[in-house]
Amino acid sequence: MIGAKIGWKLVLAVFTMVVGLVANKAVTTAWKLGSGGKPPKGAEAGYVEVVSWAIASGAAAAAAKRFAEQRAAQYWLKSTGHLPPGFETAAVKGVAKDVVKS
Repeated sequence: MIGAKIGWKLVLAVFTMVVGLVANKAVTTAWKLGSGGKPPKGAEAGYVEVVSWAIASGAAAAAAKRFAEQRAAQYWLKSTGHLPPGFETAAVKGVAKDVVKS
């Protein structure tokens, strides 16, 4: 059981890093296309730009985390034949399988 937990954490970390990098690149590219410049950094940017960037990058990070967790769980289920650790509680087992398979 401990090995499965460590394995799941490693799988989830890899999926999260890859999807996070892609999401970061996508939101940075979208910012450059939309604003015509680089994302705001430091004192050179105004509050509106900083807040806009924070909202855009935060939303992208949250969506990427959710996507990575779902894809990692699908991979885990397909590879092992059972749900990842933490998804296996009796109360949500049927719901989790439906979510992971979708």
